[in-house]
Amino acid sequence: MSYTDPLIQERIRKINDMKEIGISPYAKSRFTISDTSVNIIKNAENSDLREIKEIQSEAKPDIAIAGRLVLYRSMGKLAFGQIQDEFGRLQICFQKDQFNVEGLDEEKKSPAKFIEKLVDLGDFIGLTGEMFKTNHGEITLFVKNVRFLSKALRPMPEKFHGIASQETMYRERNLDLMTNQDSMNRFKLRSKMVHEIRNFFHEKEFMEIETPILQNQAGGAMAKVFNTHHNALDQDMVLRIAPELDLKRVISGGMHRILEIGKDFRNEGTDPSHLQEFTMLEWYAAYCDIEDNKRWTEEMLHRVCKNVFKKDVFQVSDTEGNITEINFGEKFAEARFPDLLKEFADLDMFTASDDEVRECAKRVGVEKIEGVGRANLLDDIYKKTARCRLIQPTFVYDYPEELKPLAAPNGDGTASCFQLVVNTWEIVNSYGELIDPQVQRKLLEDQAKAKESGDDEAMEVDEVFLKAMEHGFPPMTGSGFGIDRLVTIFTGMPNLRDVVLFPTMKPVHQK
Repeated sequence: MSYTDPLIQERIRKINDMKEIGISPYAKSRFTISDTSVNIIKNAENSDLREIKEIQSEAKPDIAIAGRLVLYRSMGKLAFGQIQDEFGRLQICFQKDQFNVEGLDEEKKSPAKFIEKLVDLGDFIGLTGEMFKTNHGEITLFVKNVRFLSKALRPMPEKFHGIASQETMYRERNLDLMTNQDSMNRFKLRSKMVHEIRNFFHEKEFMEIETPILQNQAGGAMAKVFNTHHNALDQDMVLRIAPELDLKRVISGGMHRILEIGKDFRNEGTDPSHLQEFTMLEWYAAYCDIEDNKRWTEEMLHRVCKNVFKKDVFQVSDTEGNITEINFGEKFAEARFPDLLKEFADLDMFTASDDEVRECAKRVGVEKIEGVGRANLLDDIYKKTARCRLIQPTFVYDYPEELKPLAAPNGDGTASCFQLVVNTWEIVNSYGELIDPQVQRKLLEDQAKAKESGDDEAMEVDEVFLKAMEHGFPPMTGSGFGIDRLVTIFTGMPNLRDVVLFPTMKPVHQK
């Protein structure tokens, strides 16, 4: 491949020059670090460091660090720079003729000239040396040995403090992580949060399992699907919209408590709170009920706040920069779905006719009305009028039973379920699970009729799932958590894309 970019051509020239003087531009052996940049600085602050004049002639190479060279400036006999690892940056100091470069033929080039002429910002290097404190009080590594590790063909972004373009940040997350420590820390917090959630459920004796992403038919939620084709089986298939039905079949098989963390796919619109590919945690517990579910949900979130984020109050920014304060430290509020409709939409879901529901939907600004079932219209009215007002963590329960065909009916037109709403977003969806196969069949058949009438988000009858239920389900409760949404709120970000490493984007021409 030939590169036309003159900057890349110049770096390729340097690669060839490095080879001529005995340096491999891409290391094949390991480099062992002694600690991270953050810990090196912390330990140095608590140590008695020698002054630079004391170590210039006999530095003790007891510190080893590796990373990108992100800053370099020569100041006569001394040169200062910064090396960046996963955790931050460490100031480094080179003194001419006082350090070695591994593998360098010094008859062809001195160590100082090698650093100045052949090493670029963005290259990976490994350094060993001794820590000291400059006259300005900066913790600094006096470099004794250098091992070149990897040449970067492309230069780093010009602005070291971060990527200016939001789109570039999403498309080239590596550049965002490279130049923005806040982004790096955010994704590390995400990992810690998932780890803490796993610990919570493992301590409650849940078993983590996996179910198929590629399915014969979608189920477990009301959503549009992604369609694909299995060539070997010559079978049309879909990407799962939820793992719920398969997980319940596992409970039927005899496991008591199970969870899965994985990807789901819903072929719907994109906005700050919706992505078509997203990460969900779903769990199911036999012989437990919706009140156990609610208690565990609140307990888990309190634990995540305490152990991962070290606080209960979070400031969340929207896309316009407005800040909202969310308090997870207090007991979560509760509200009934029918009461919210009555209060904010002046609609009684129990007595209103279908025509009155449609008129209310028009009045509050619901966009799509024709071909949408009654339960979905009630939900759309709720979202337009009530959910948009729910800021602090709130359990909303008793949704219409037609809207929750996999939850146990309460007998009054509502279902045994709740959603946890935070800052207007649905974060958790939980059921007292329906286990009566005859009722379940009727509800799914009603869903299938709605689908035939044009409701493309309605469910289909799943005979495999119904057969498993007919073999018997124990009493159980279950829940689905949106991992992406939780991280977005806890980190105060305005958009789910800010907490997903590589969100789906339209492709662009790559140079």
